[in-house]
Amino acid sequence: MIYYLTNTRNAGLMQAFLATSGRALARRIAIVPYERLIVQRRLRLPFGTYVFTSLGQTFGSREPPSPVRQWAIRLHTHLVEQFGPDRVLNDPGRSLRRLGLLKALSEAGINRFRAGLASQPDPAMRYPVFLRDEHGTVWEAPPLLASRAEVDACLRPGDPPDRLAIEFCDTRDATGVYRKYGCFVVGGRIVPRHLFFSRNWLVKTADIVDPDAIAAELEYLRTNPHADVLARACRLARIGYGRIDYALLEGSVQIWEINTTPQIVVPPDKDPPERAPVHAMFAAAFRAALEAIDPPGGAQ
Repeated sequence: MIYYLTNTRNAGLMQAFLATSGRALARRIAIVPYERLIVQRRLRLPFGTYVFTSLGQTFGSREPPSPVRQWAIRLHTHLVEQFGPDRVLNDPGRSLRRLGLLKALSEAGINRFRAGLASQPDPAMRYPVFLRDEHGTVWEAPPLLASRAEVDACLRPGDPPDRLAIEFCDTRDATGVYRKYGCFVVGGRIVPRHLFFSRNWLVKTADIVDPDAIAAELEYLRTNPHADVLARACRLARIGYGRIDYALLEGSVQIWEINTTPQIVVPPDKDPPERAPVHAMFAAAFRAALEAIDPPGGAQ
């Protein structure tokens, strides 16, 4: 049994998968809200594989950790002791959040751009930069800021202390098109999810859908060309479940984030029907990856 741990607000992400392309796994995956576990105060749980999701939104990243995060760390420790590390994906205490991840990827030579706290000026920061919060999703492209003075002008006394300044990494091709790649990590597997084409630098959906784009996306899912570097990044981040969003700069992977609250399926009315083969190919690979993290045997 796989126990998918999440907050109540995000439970629908896995529910949507189990109600559609993941129906074959509906009896093998239990969605367990953190809120229920906290109320029950249970630290001994049934045998199975446990996946901690929604890390940033639920537990934050500040130090010292909040009481809820301390509880989650204790729960994680108990599960690892009971069932072993291979059956517990993601770590509320050690998995890297956005800022820690971007710093680690830059230091490791994977990313060519840097990030830091907006409130703490970094003289080495290269402009333009954009601002965003440590947690949450951005749907509209933020302004690109050309100097420290422009950053300071955007900061307000009530801003979150973990607001980030991130160097803009321009990955558009010669025709002005941006590509955003998405891959899931599920245990030790990298499972390609999508390849979006857009003329907007903040790529949220497949804005360009034509036969060439669909063919390129299907080829990406078939070949999984960046699996090795993505697996390395996930090990660095101590993340075993999530979606890696990235692009290529001169052929090199540039990782934007590893989202532990990823959307799994796209509602049919939100996507053109031409992309249906993409979703079908991903769903088959994703189901196989989930089955692989919950092998039979072990402590009962």
